Amino acid sequence: MTVQHHPEPILDEHWEGYELAVDDTHRYLWIWQGFNIRLIAVPHGEAGQWGYDHAWCYPRDPEAVQEAVDEWHPDIEDEPSGWHKRPTASVRRAPRRDEAPSYNRPRCVHGCYLHDGCRTINCPDLERTAP
Repeated sequence: MTVQHHPEPILDEHWEGYELAVDDTHRYLWIWQGFNIRLIAVPHGEAGQWGYDHAWCYPRDPEAVQEAVDEWHPDIEDEPSGWHKRPTASVRRAPRRDEAPSYNRPRCVHGCYLHDGCRTINCPDLERTAP
């Protein structure tokens, strides 16, 4: 799988957001979502007209989202960095994730590595892993 990062965001009128990158299976767009920006992984084809497979919430800073996507390698890294909430149920799994095991350690729903703890009080994922 090869990802193509766009030098400038491309307006997507259907999603009312901006496409930052594309790979063999998804388009990666950011959209305004309340007090956040939501980065969404939209599948190619008809399924991408009505929903998305994965999403990550960021502060309202388009440049920070652009930077996170520019630095992300979706073929070996499960999720981009810098997000503070994963609103979708499933965790994205990179096709060649075994090439970056330290990056692909388990994370909580707030983006923190479980081993390091979470910055959010009462994180539900840390409660499930507590001794």
